[in-house]
Amino acid sequence: MAGKFYVIVGILALLFIILYSLLPFYSKNDPTLLGLPLFYWYQIILMPIGALVFYAVVMIIRD
Repeated sequence: MAGKFYVIVGILALLFIILYSLLPFYSKNDPTLLGLPLFYWYQIILMPIGALVFYAVVMIIRD
């Protein structure tokens, strides 16, 4: 069971890194949300998700 959890968290961390590295695809002014271009709200949404994923990675590494 623990081995599967490690794999899932590792895949999530890798997916998160890939999502952030797709800068040319989300570096656009349209669409906007509350007056913010896609570039800004995409990063605002990814920040808490990334914090949770990397928190899980750190908790696994500590064990």
